[in-house]
Amino acid sequence: MNPSRLNGKKVVGAQGLILGQVEGIDIDLNIWRASILYVSLSDEAAAGFGLRKPFMSKITICLPTQIVKSVGDVIALNEQLVDLDEAAKECIANPTDLRGKRVIGVKGYTVGEIEGLDLESSNWQITGLQVSVTKDAATELGFNKPYLRKVIIAIPTEIVSSVGNMIILNESISDLKTLLKSLEHS
Repeated sequence: MNPSRLNGKKVVGAQGLILGQVEGIDIDLNIWRASILYVSLSDEAAAGFGLRKPFMSKITICLPTQIVKSVGDVIALNEQLVDLDEAAKECIANPTDLRGKRVIGVKGYTVGEIEGLDLESSNWQITGLQVSVTKDAATELGFNKPYLRKVIIAIPTEIVSSVGNMIILNESISDLKTLLKSLEHS
């Protein structure tokens, strides 16, 4: 699942009350795990926390992903609103957004740009990067770049060397070709 599909989903406490809606997630890039949900509180939930919503603004809280029971049409929590005081913290939403970052192979050539992520919602693990490859990379990987469309490949997070202004892989484009073929056959 692409984590951006969580944005806008309602978050529901254990007693069935709507807490608010997801504004984004924070990813611990050291372990590639979603650690926090940023939730914009509903008026009722804000009042339940004893907070007063500012005029023309919203209150965003940080919820640890370990209190999520399930993800479906809504995000269901293990805890009731009254029990969330300890877990929820008012915060400034600063979701991790890797979209648009360039992906560079170990030999310095551009592979493409991040389009999205692959998230395993059962354990909040980011398993892959969805990368829109450049025309040259698509050709080297054996793809015919479709007219007016993108070639998007999934790159496992295990081969990411570092994340900064760009994402650096510890594999070259030719190594990716071998990796993609091995993933196809597994």
